[in-house]
Amino acid sequence: MDKKIIYQDKKRERIDAYLKTYLRISRERTKLLLKEGLILVRNSEVEPSYILKDGDEILIKEGCLERATDNKILPEKYQLEIIYYDNDIIVINKPSGILTHPTEKVKSGTMVNFLLDITSLPDTGNPLRPGVVHRLDRETSGAMVFARTYSAWENLVLQFKNRMVEKEYLAIVKGNFYPLRKEVEFTVSRSKENHTIKMEVHYLKGKKAVSIIEAIQYIDGLTLVKVKPLTGRTHQIRLTLSHLGYPVIGDAIYGIKSPLISRVALHSYKISFYHPSTKERCQFKANIPDDFLKITGKINIDNTG
Repeated sequence: MDKKIIYQDKKRERIDAYLKTYLRISRERTKLLLKEGLILVRNSEVEPSYILKDGDEILIKEGCLERATDNKILPEKYQLEIIYYDNDIIVINKPSGILTHPTEKVKSGTMVNFLLDITSLPDTGNPLRPGVVHRLDRETSGAMVFARTYSAWENLVLQFKNRMVEKEYLAIVKGNFYPLRKEVEFTVSRSKENHTIKMEVHYLKGKKAVSIIEAIQYIDGLTLVKVKPLTGRTHQIRLTLSHLGYPVIGDAIYGIKSPLISRVALHSYKISFYHPSTKERCQFKANIPDDFLKITGKINIDNTG
């Protein structure tokens, strides 16, 4: 049956923070339950930022705390390339063609399914994203970090939010990128086209996107570039390069199709952050995939400056 709580306190407190302590669940899960209307205040839906008042009646609908079982993720065997792991984190070189985590429509064949076969992942409040602190697009390959404990997850999410995590990507673009190094800044927002996730450049509205791009190698009308995104906008790198006139090859949305590669030529080469427990800065690199090397030949990224 539904459960009712009467908030009896004169101090001002956000409902998501209060429920995290009262229900002993993660703050992310309380936000999810509030947004889905499974927890009400005075019989009305409220935002996670709602400030509780003395005497507020909180209604917790029957069975809502057990909803995660409806989205149970099954472990699956897969030969993962593990870059590093310890008690707090696991860093993987994600192959192209694999989703980061399950969705309402896709429940198998994701990185989370594969990871659950070799390790446990903490509940993050979203039953489809245990241990997930960031994502790579399906076609993008490269370095990803997952949390193995809830405290590590909280720490890493905060680092991403505060832009303490540094990432470097490799992309193969059409044209001879010039100048050799360029910092780009503009604002982006959802595209007006009939596309659920496509982004576009705007100069009067949207969120700021900042990237540093460096030409690494020229290859017969193509350029291998290194991109360091200073912000984390959806499709930031692909949109930025396309907007500059150097579309990523293999990218059907922002770039240009190519017989040289069957997917978006984008690889998360390097990631660095502060270790959740030791607090020391750590850095991990993901081996460059074969489909890149077939185009570029042997390269040494770290000697390019």
